[in-house]
Amino acid sequence: MRLDKRCTLVIKSEQKPRYDADLGKMVGGNEVTKIVPCNIGPISAKLVNMLSDKLKEATTVVRVRNCKEKVDSLLIDGQPFYIVDKPKHTNGMTAFYVSEAKNG
Repeated sequence: MRLDKRCTLVIKSEQKPRYDADLGKMVGGNEVTKIVPCNIGPISAKLVNMLSDKLKEATTVVRVRNCKEKVDSLLIDGQPFYIVDKPKHTNGMTAFYVSEAKNG
């Protein structure tokens, strides 16, 4: 499988934002973005039939190399995608089932 495309993983910080009196502003709770190589493709018909109730709205599967962080969303070519089902970890790859986020 070729990892010939790039996607941006959006990872939210584990820290809750808090007020820092010395700085006079909120600190912590930032988003971290990580650009990683990936393989992007459609979901197979067999998988749609097996998991039809969970993956009703999923349109794309994005595979990256072994991602252990908790990813909140993905950006593919600058377009936001949200994760439909929790990621699957197999054979050193992580598969995200995603759907395009609607604006508005």
